[in-house]
Amino acid sequence: MTTSKYFESPLRSKELLKLVLTFIGTHGLSANPVNYTVCYEYFLGTKVTLKQEIDKHLSAKIPLTGQLMETWYETFLTDVGQASLRISQADLIEVIAKLADSTSLAEAQVHQFDQTLRHSEQELVKSSNSLDAIVSYLLDSTKTMQVSMEVMKQQIQDSQDEIIALQERLESALQEALTDPLTGLTNRKGLSNAIENLLLSVELLNSTPSLLMLDIDHFKKINDTYGHPLGDRVIKMVGDILKQQIKGKDTAARYGGEEFCIVLPETELTDAVKVAEKIRQTIEKTRINRASDNQEICRITISIGVACYQRDQSITDWFERADSALYQSKNEGRNRVTCFEN
Repeated sequence: MTTSKYFESPLRSKELLKLVLTFIGTHGLSANPVNYTVCYEYFLGTKVTLKQEIDKHLSAKIPLTGQLMETWYETFLTDVGQASLRISQADLIEVIAKLADSTSLAEAQVHQFDQTLRHSEQELVKSSNSLDAIVSYLLDSTKTMQVSMEVMKQQIQDSQDEIIALQERLESALQEALTDPLTGLTNRKGLSNAIENLLLSVELLNSTPSLLMLDIDHFKKINDTYGHPLGDRVIKMVGDILKQQIKGKDTAARYGGEEFCIVLPETELTDAVKVAEKIRQTIEKTRINRASDNQEICRITISIGVACYQRDQSITDWFERADSALYQSKNEGRNRVTCFEN
């Protein structure tokens, strides 16, 4: 299930169609629905992280393959897993079917009660001698109807409870699809959504958002020396620190591997550098200890690049500026914060 909604004019749609088909042909891709959707979203430009990812591959002259397109589709354009959708859809259909059965039964019983009233009315007109029998018959029919209505009321309540539970399950599945399982931070798909929401609000708020790109120093050496379980501990620890340092509308995401990203929608560059420096110092002071004897195993540092959003440049450029600042931090000795200078 995709979150995009398309409001392009027929003329714009034709332009996009030409661009997409030319792109697919140029890169030797099959013109299947997945490839078409990814390319359409790329040229539409609203999925900024998807566009950034494709642009990086194009700049590096990395061939675009069907497998890459499927990965991008699942990462950036699918909100929840298909299995979860199928299960929830089947459950919802079952609940609706139950409600339909209850409604049909109640409708039939109401119709029967109406027929009983009409018949009784006719009998009253014919003869006054059968009044007692008619009243008794009406009382019995009314009791039957009351029981049926109580049963239907309970069935509707049960169905409402099931629908609420289904809604909670779907919301949980959606949240899970937007969350990195190791750190609990937003994943790249959730980051893409946050950036889209930022674009919608930045003009209204007249704010100057900032972006932090962070990378754990010498992470490969940590993995090679101490093993992947410790590497996972380090990533999770950094994720926990980032959660503690952000506030309000800020978004912290695991960008990939040992790389992280923080979007600060209402924080200008000077304050964003202060946030980055506080994060750097906190991580520098943190120690990784062995669980068995609490002895220190290693120390962790992080390099950070900071850039502010400028309205005359694209989101891709914004990320590239922060990335450029990050690699300047790496090249100048690591464990430092570098601000991109315009």
